[in-house]
Order: sequence, then C-alpha cells, then structure tokens
Amino acid sequence: MPSFSFLKSAQRGSQSTARDVSGSLDHDSTEKARGKQSKRGYFRSLIKKASVATESKPKSRRSRGSQHLLKKPNPNRSELASPEAPPILMSTNKPLPRRPAAGTLHSDSPPNPTKKLERIISPISLDDLHKLFSGAPQFFVRSEGHHTGAPHPLVAFPWDVNLQVQDLCDHVPIRDEAWGCVTAWRHITLQVSQNPDAAKEHHIKQRPCFVPRCRERPNMLSMQGTERGTIGYEAALEMGVADASQEEVSDETPETISERRRKLLIDKDGLRPLTDSILIDRLISISETYYEDSNKHRLTVELYSELFTQFLYPPTRVTDSQDPYSLQVQIEALIHVLAVPHVWVNFGLVEWRIRLGQILWGFPPEPDVSDEVTVNNELTYEPDTQKYWLLLQILLSCELLLRLDAISKNIDDGLEEPKPPELFRFEKEAKTSVKWSLILARRWLENIRIVKMDQEIAISTKAASSWLATLTGTSENKITPIERINVVKFHGRNQTRQLYGLLHFARILKWPNLAAIAAKVSSNGITISDSSQTTPVTGTPLSMSTQRSSSYFPSQRPGAQRGLSNQRIKSAIIHPAGWLSNSYISGLVLPGEGLSHFLISTLLEHDEEAVDKLGDEAILYGGFVYAGRSFWSTACIIGRVLAAGKGASECMGWVSSDVVPQGSGGDRWVDIEADSSLQDDSDKQTGRPRIWHKKDIETHGSLIGGTDASSVLPGDFVFPSDESLQQPLAVNLECLRLIPITDSVQTSADETPTPLTTDSPRIRTYSAMINFIIKVDGEEKKDVNLTLINDARFVTAHPCIPSTKTDLLKSPTTPSRNNSYEGSTGSPGSPSLSGGHPLHKAFTYTRIPILDVLNRSSSLPFSSLLSPPQSPDPGYSSAHTTSSTIPKVLVIDCTDSTTINFPIRPIPSPQIDHKHNNGSDLEILARALCAERGWNALVSRRGRGCVACSVREAGALGFRVVLRLA
Repeated sequence: MPSFSFLKSAQRGSQSTARDVSGSLDHDSTEKARGKQSKRGYFRSLIKKASVATESKPKSRRSRGSQHLLKKPNPNRSELASPEAPPILMSTNKPLPRRPAAGTLHSDSPPNPTKKLERIISPISLDDLHKLFSGAPQFFVRSEGHHTGAPHPLVAFPWDVNLQVQDLCDHVPIRDEAWGCVTAWRHITLQVSQNPDAAKEHHIKQRPCFVPRCRERPNMLSMQGTERGTIGYEAALEMGVADASQEEVSDETPETISERRRKLLIDKDGLRPLTDSILIDRLISISETYYEDSNKHRLTVELYSELFTQFLYPPTRVTDSQDPYSLQVQIEALIHVLAVPHVWVNFGLVEWRIRLGQILWGFPPEPDVSDEVTVNNELTYEPDTQKYWLLLQILLSCELLLRLDAISKNIDDGLEEPKPPELFRFEKEAKTSVKWSLILARRWLENIRIVKMDQEIAISTKAASSWLATLTGTSENKITPIERINVVKFHGRNQTRQLYGLLHFARILKWPNLAAIAAKVSSNGITISDSSQTTPVTGTPLSMSTQRSSSYFPSQRPGAQRGLSNQRIKSAIIHPAGWLSNSYISGLVLPGEGLSHFLISTLLEHDEEAVDKLGDEAILYGGFVYAGRSFWSTACIIGRVLAAGKGASECMGWVSSDVVPQGSGGDRWVDIEADSSLQDDSDKQTGRPRIWHKKDIETHGSLIGGTDASSVLPGDFVFPSDESLQQPLAVNLECLRLIPITDSVQTSADETPTPLTTDSPRIRTYSAMINFIIKVDGEEKKDVNLTLINDARFVTAHPCIPSTKTDLLKSPTTPSRNNSYEGSTGSPGSPSLSGGHPLHKAFTYTRIPILDVLNRSSSLPFSSLLSPPQSPDPGYSSAHTTSSTIPKVLVIDCTDSTTINFPIRPIPSPQIDHKHNNGSDLEILARALCAERGWNALVSRRGRGCVACSVREAGALGFRVVLRLA
C-alpha cells in the first residue's frame, strides 16, 4: 500500500512557509495590500451614497441580497464594523456572542430594515372611512320626480346603521295639533310623539289616502330652527325658490275671464251650470260621505252616473276601452276641468292661500267702478261671483280627491295594482294649481261643516239679472225667492283644538293678558262670527288702511324684501269679527306662512286692551311694543337678532323679547327697513337659486370634499380646534334704538280718513341700531353701535355625534396639531379640542375671535378677514393644499376662556332640548354684527355639533360665516 506521508509533509511545509512569509513580509507588500483595501472601501462608499440618493422604490431581489453591505453605520459599533473597514473572516467554530442585557436590545442592535417600509402611507379603506365619519351628517338635494319643481334638500346619515342619529334634527317639531296645518309634509306633532295613547289613536285615525306631490316652499317644518330666530338646512336652500317669489303673469282682461267661464259652462265637454242650492247641498253631502262612508266601497258606475249627470258633461271620446266607467276616466275629466287656465283661483300663490278666508268671511265691498281690484283678473266688486266660483272649485276638487282616495284604498287592500303609466300621466296633466286645489279639498273636508241659515221670509222682488244667468244667457225678468250662497255659515269641526292651540301660542310668547285669553277660551267666548253679516265695511282687514281695496297685499312692490313674501302685507285691520280670526278658528289654513299671521291676528282681535293701545292697523311683517315687551315677526331682522337673547321666546313665526326699543313712541306697531342684497348671497352671485346647483351643494358639503374615496389618505385630515381664542369679556346690551325714516308713514297722503283710521296711530318705518358695552379684562369699556341694515338669515347647524374611531388617523404624517386626534372624543384632559369629526383638506377656514372682527373696519373686503397669519396652526386656520374650489369659511369665535369647560355630547343618542333656553347678549352681538356687515351665518353651538361639520354645511349652503357659540 503506498504511503501518504508526502501529503502530510506538504501540509506541514505549507504551514511553516505561511508562518515564515507572514513573519518576513517586507514593508512594500504591506503598503500595497492596504492600498487595495482603501480603494475597495472608497468605491463601496460611493455605491452606498448613490443608492441612498436615488432609491425610493422597493429594492429588487438582487439589491436586497446585498443590502447588509449598504447599511447605515451605527455610531455605537466599533470601527471594525464600519463599511469602510475590510471584512473579517470568521471561523465557523467560533462560539455565538452572549445575549444582550435587557433594555439594550434596541440601542445595540441594528435598525430593522422593515421599519422604513411601514411608514409608507396607504389610503383609508372605505369601511374605516365609514367608521371615522360615524354620526356626521351629509347634505344632499334630490329630485322627487318629473313635474315636481325644484329638488328637495335633505340631511341624511347613510353611513350609520344604528339608531343613534334618529333624533338628530336642526329644527324644532310642531308642538300643537292645531298648528299641523302649517305644512303639507307628513309629520308627527310633539304632543303625539310624547303620548303613546295619543300616538295609537293617531295611527287608528289614519286611512289610505292620496297625497299629492305638491308641498309648500320653503318647508315650514324647517322654518323654526333649534336656535331661536334661525331656520333649518332645508328651508335655507328653499328660500331661493319660495312660493312667495312665484308670480302669475297674465295679460287676461275681465272680459276674457268672463268669456272663458261662459265657454266652460256651455261647452258640452265641460262643466254643467249649478245653482247655489245644488252647490251647497252637494258640498254638505260630500262632507258627510267623507266622514260616514269612508270604509264603504261605492260602485264606479254609481260614481260615474253621479258625476256626469249632475256636474260634468259626459266625455265625448272613450279614453278607456276596457272600462269606460272606470275611476280613471272620471279623474281625467275632473283634471281637465280644473286645469282650465284663468278660471279658478291659483292657490299656488301665497297671496290666495291667505285670502281664502277673506272670500268666505270677508264683507263684500260695495261696487266702485273707480277702484277696480282684480282677483286673477276678475273684478272683486262681484262678491257672489268670487265666492260661487271658489265653492265650485272646492266641490270639484273634493270630487277628484274622493276618487283618488278610492284608488289608494283599493291599492292598499290589494284589489288592484299601481299603474305607473297612469301615475306618470297624472303628474304631467295635474298642474301645480290642480294639486293645490286637492290640498284645499282635504283641509275643507277635515275642518269645515256647512250650516244652512233659517230662511223665514222669502222676499219676492223683481230680481235683477244674476251673474249665473248672464253667463249662461238665460236672463229673464221674473219674481223669484232669494236663494244665494251667503245664507249658509261655515263652521269649524275642530274649534276646540284650534282655541287651545291659540292659548298655547300665547303662553309661549308670554302674552301680557294671558289670563283674559284663557278665560275666553274656557268659556267658549271665541267663536266664528258671520262677519259678512255683522262686520261693517270699515272693520274688514283692508290693505293700506283704505276702504277702497279688498286686496290683502298692496299692489306696489317694496324696494327691499322685508319678509318671507315678495308681496309683503303692508297693513291689515284688526277687528273682533275679522276673517283673519275666522280662518284660524275654523282650521281652514293652507300650508305656508299664513298660519303665523292668523295666530297673532286672532290673539290681538280677542284682546280688547291690546287693540285699544295698538290701534286696529297691523304690520304683520314688522313688530309691536305692548305692555313692557316687544313682539316681532321672524320675517323682521330685529326679531331674528333679539331671538338670541336670554329672555326671548319663539313660536310659529313670532318672537317675544324683554328688550323694548327706544324711539317707538310707546305701545304701537312699527315697520323696519332692511336691505336683502347681501354680500355673500350665492343666489345673487350666480343668478340662479343655490338649490339648483346640485353638484356644488353635494361637493362643497361632502365628507371628503368631493375627492375619490379610494385615494383618501390619513394625512388629508385635520381636527379643527375648539379652543377659545378670545380673552374673558363681558357684553351688555344697552339699548335698541329705532330711527324714523323721513316720509315713511304708511297711510296714503290722498286717502280720505275714515272713523277707524283717523284715531289709529299712523305706522312709520324705522331703521334699527343696537348699542353694546363691551368690557375686556385689563382694558377700558368699549362702546359698540351696530346698525341692522341688512336682512341677514341665520341657520342652525345640524347636530352630529362625535366619532369614536379617530384613532384610525394615527399616522406619523397626519398634520394634526399636537396629535389632537388622541383626545378628540372629548377626554377630560383635552378640553380645548373639538370632540367631533376630522375635516378634509379640501375645506379651508380661519378662526378669529369676534372682537377682532369688530376692530376691523366694515369697509375692508371680506377676504381680508380670511388671511391667515404666518405659518398657521391647522387647528385654527388652514390653506388649500389641493385644487379644491370650495370657498374659505370664516369661523367667528363667540366664546371666551371662561367657557372652556363646555359639556361634551355623550356618545349615545342625546335627548334634544326643545326648550333651548340658551342665549346671551354676546350672541345678540354676533347676529347684529352679521346684520350690519351683510353676512348670512350658520349658528353652531358646542356640545351639539362640531366645527368640521359646521364648515361642511356652510359650504353646502354657500355661506361664508359660521358663528361658534359656547
């Protein structure tokens, strides 16, 4: 076997040679090796710098494999571990190092290479976005279908599946059954909702009925905001398309009106002539049918025969070949007659909803050719003509309504299916005036009972040609008994309900003679009077205090809009037997602003002491001073400003205040001048009402500013601070001054005085100024005078519930001030935080204290108030960081450091305080400032809503100012 000794000797030789070589290397070879090592380190450092400067994307697999060679040096490690030092070849048999001591792991170990990757921001998921904005209102406008007019504004919580948001509302509910007539929207009054038995009875009374898609604008449910003197979101947007702004333009003459009516009565496809007695008998019969036979199914053939043999001529063509006697045929025939233009009263106009009672109960004026006043171009000195055509319109509307109710009941009982083509045809053919006639028919059937008067003596005379005979061409001279429509009385079915509603109204307004009113109500001392028989001509509510016009509104239009209606009531005569009282007591009140006029007029007409002091002439869009208090319509800017005071109260369009103005001359009515052309009115800036700008409303009020939900990052939000910026201050309202405007007396100069108007005080027009004394700590008292020259509107900010998921925004790049998201839910340790929702960067705002605004001249442009300071704190001011076009909002801080410990809204659904007894002189100051500068403002209160949601709602409304209250 060969020997392997040569291998062993060779190994030993190599080892010895290596030791000899290492021990005998000369100086030149050593320097050469060091030079190679330094060059290698130099190039490695260049590679490292290049990679740090350019590499921002995830590394490839190859670069990650060599990542340990390019680590950032750790100063705690030795010089041998630096990337510039040559690598040390370690033996595989070397033991592992000891485990580092506790607490030194993070400092001694190299940084985790995945730490940098975790800092890359990812978009917020849709589920997290829903959680983040839980309890935040969202603002929309939605169309209700074809032929329904402007879209309907609404506030919703589509991202909330719980019931915590069901009670969140920006307006107070209707608080009495007697006031339910103010709106055509379905609603539940506060009395019903608080009484389970009453609620059960309320639902039992409900039955299937037809509800026309026609409602008042603005929505009267939203006309009394949670904050006194304000309105809600829906009403604020609908003001631009209010019913009062609609005018019927027609060039019809009285002759053409008479010709249209003549044609309608003699046309074989139109209306049969009806005598007064047949008309009244049928109205009585249909009212009994509505109540007594509500559950009885009547044959369509019977209804067909009744309609086309007594009231209408049969149709000349067959519209339903399958069933010529169907309800649909009858409905189309009635719509065809009621839709004839310039024949019927158009109750789509606010004026005629109010004048309805005047036609029924007002005393007919004597014919006066020199003063021809027209009603839809019909001469008003034909009183019987006007009342007859109104009652005929009511009768035809009731006939149409009963047939529509029958179809609704059949559908509800499953006897027939809804037919979309027929519904679409109805919406198209039934014009707005027809739908308002249906609303009138419902109010008539529910509230009016006709009682015939005893005719003991039938006077036989040689009667003149009657208006009906003239129209039909059957006039002839003969002796006939008197048979006229004014031998009946119209009584209310729910007079007790209406009277207790009047007492409720007086109690809320703190009426001085409340005891006397209560005694009258309890003793049935207030009843409907037959004013057409007992009221003299001088006692009827005539405009301009003249006896020559029966119009409720003046013919001339005021230069500035001073009320809800462009056709503003200049004055009305208050009389105990007036038709204003009868309209309210009977319950025949159409939806809209009329109820507020009827309530205050009825209260005054049955308070003799008030009439003695105030006179019988009233300005229903102004105010009056009586018995140490002042009473103002919410259509008046003074009423909206004083409503913010501590001692004020509001009810159904009227405000009562303990602030008595100086300069009014005692107890009397006053009219207030105010300009409606505001600086920030978006309707006037765009030339079209804001409600039609659906895209702008929903984008400017969006939770994420209209951006793509899939690209929203945590750093796109800030939490607006709610910390008070103002030093402690004391605000005291010194006085309200009324300055008379020259030649502002409402009485016409060429008017002939009458017994009632001679002694009554003449109503003047005033401008208003409010004086405040402001005291700031460490400074002298300051005198501030503000003039209420602009008709500013105030809107209650919609309440919200704070989100509990704000920790979803915890990110190293979130620009929240001092990590405010950590305490944004209202923790005790962070009282200065908003306790609400985050605000997207598409919205910008500036928060400044109210005194800073007062110290700046009103002549400066509004944009100067929006200029933030250098390097603004995102909690106090923000600037656009995107291409958003949403206008910047000014948040005026109306608090001070003494109000820092405000109550935080609890997370569960809160109980809404409908009494809302807040108020202060500071809040009056804030509203007066807006009235002087011409700013519409959103009123936002701590504990009810957050700053972020208020800024978004202001964007949706097109408002530029938010008043933040304590």
